[in-house]
Amino acid sequence: MTYGSDTYGDRTADEYDALYSDFVPPPAQIRLLAKLAGATPAVEIGSGTGRVTLPLAEHVPVLAVDASEEMTRQLAKKTATLPITPITADAAHYVAGQRVDLVCALFNTFFLLASETTQRAFLHNAARMLTDTGTLLIETFVPRPGQRLPDGPHPGVFPEGRSVVALKRRTVDTVVVFAAENHDDEQEFHYSEIVLRDGEPVRVLPGQMRYWRPEQIDALAGEAGLLLRERWEDWDRTPYDTDTSARHISLYRLAGQSQ
Repeated sequence: MTYGSDTYGDRTADEYDALYSDFVPPPAQIRLLAKLAGATPAVEIGSGTGRVTLPLAEHVPVLAVDASEEMTRQLAKKTATLPITPITADAAHYVAGQRVDLVCALFNTFFLLASETTQRAFLHNAARMLTDTGTLLIETFVPRPGQRLPDGPHPGVFPEGRSVVALKRRTVDTVVVFAAENHDDEQEFHYSEIVLRDGEPVRVLPGQMRYWRPEQIDALAGEAGLLLRERWEDWDRTPYDTDTSARHISLYRLAGQSQ
């Protein structure tokens, strides 16, 4: 099939909460994002069904952007009186109508943008949206073939070769088969979550990532006029280790602005 910017969300939206109900954001993450947002709305790219959007909106307004209309629809059902603006838009084209103190792409969203063209466009758009003292925050795993993925819904390891299959049991009557391929030469990670639920048809939920090493993201950000300000391996601000950290939380600022 053709994989587009909205494929993952449209195919996964109605299943997402059931599959990932135990994957909740740590309080330190919400506190930091709210602090970085300051007095402006936070722009969250890849907001999905609201895993981070909803708790963050208890502190600051959120412009919740997702390429999938189905994901946006699921989020809109939950917003109630919270200051959330659900927006269906591709990250390659979205620019907020005002400058903001925080643009964030959390838990592998930057990789899930899936194409280098979209990723580059997003970084340029983020730079356009930021205030002079604003922050672009990217959270994603460090591609270390053969090592276990750090957290979240994906089980097992980041594959060294072209394929790996793992099993995870979600409920008494549901098993998810996770099949992945690492195309190292292209720096692409293709995967499918195959949902086997008693009495229901098999569902295949596809995903695709264009991944980069942290220093490569720094170079892409630099081309967009952004400079690395800080980098940690977790939300407790543990210093990032280039040799061992399984993920990174990277904060970028506009070039030419003081830290």
